[in-house]
Amino acid sequence: MKYIFPFLISFLLLNFECSFAQDQKETLNFYYENAQAAMQNGDYESANTQFRKILKLGVKLPSEMPYLFSKTLYEIGQYQNSQSFLDKYFEIMGKAGTYYENAVELEKLLELQLNKSLSCQYCDLSGYRLETCITCNGEKQLLKKCDYCEAKGKVGCTACSGDGVLIQLGAMGNRSYKTCYQCKGEGVNVCPVCEGEKELYTYCPNCLGSGNTSTEAICNHTESN
Repeated sequence: MKYIFPFLISFLLLNFECSFAQDQKETLNFYYENAQAAMQNGDYESANTQFRKILKLGVKLPSEMPYLFSKTLYEIGQYQNSQSFLDKYFEIMGKAGTYYENAVELEKLLELQLNKSLSCQYCDLSGYRLETCITCNGEKQLLKKCDYCEAKGKVGCTACSGDGVLIQLGAMGNRSYKTCYQCKGEGVNVCPVCEGEKELYTYCPNCLGSGNTSTEAICNHTESN
């Protein structure tokens, strides 16, 4: 009897894993067919949703999906992501892919769009319209209190540990005291970060010093969107 239960548990686990894998495969096929149908109807937003559901499954992707997803991303204006999946398609399928010729044409279209984004002052590299950063109002930097000195303008002297004097031991163990050469006996020095100003300018954390942030609007590469 003691050998039956381990065998039974293993058998049940194997059946569960097989059933789970089968369910995942059926779910993948369902999303994949829906995505392709949406593409045929020109509904690329819906196709994008279905493809992303497949990615969330964490399973092996259909070999032709990277091209189809790349095409979908191109149509909705996500050019950098589109290029990434197109590169993956060429890496996996090479010239043997069913959509190889289509992929070559898509690569040319992507190159044009990405070049527009690179030279456009109104959008980011992905082709999304830029707007003035609301945190720094386009100034690219913010005035903030110095964290190093806690906005005091001075910090404890590192040479004398704030004592203002340096202690030296003689050959006979006798001590001699000398005014600290670094702080001149004051025990503090001017903050090396803010230089005593207590405040300093730093890059805006919201726009990373660019003065602009990306929106969700696709840029038309003209002054008026």
